[in-house]
Amino acid sequence: MVKTGAPVPVEVTPEIIALGRFAVDEHNKKQHTCLEFKKVWSAERQLVNGYNYYLTLEAANEGKHNLYEATVYVSWENNAKELTEFKIIRPTPGGAYPIDVTPKEVEGFNYYLTLEAADGGKNNVYAAKVFVSLKDEKELEGFTLVAPV
Repeated sequence: MVKTGAPVPVEVTPEIIALGRFAVDEHNKKQHTCLEFKKVWSAERQLVNGYNYYLTLEAANEGKHNLYEATVYVSWENNAKELTEFKIIRPTPGGAYPIDVTPKEVEGFNYYLTLEAADGGKNNVYAAKVFVSLKDEKELEGFTLVAPV
């Protein structure tokens, strides 16, 4: 019996890049969009009845680059691929995307930033979440490495 497990990081190989291109192409077909695949930043693989590949990828639309999360299922039986999820996670530096705002009591604002910074001479892309209260108090609520550049 095959035991399923948690997703594990995998190297970005030509096979993974092909899955990234497949994800963007399938999303374009389903949503009638014109995203242009740019790069797979990271990948994880999960053993199920086949494999789920969880990809963080970059795609562009009219010159604006954004990061997306895509899940591609690959069947063991016939190697068929299926895009099961595709969503924007944040713009890359200089990108922008719409957000939904619902009325509620506001205590401040969350800012989700994607930035490029050098760490020990190597450039990396980071995601940061900063809360700014109405009293202009700032708090860093999250800072994570997205990918090396």
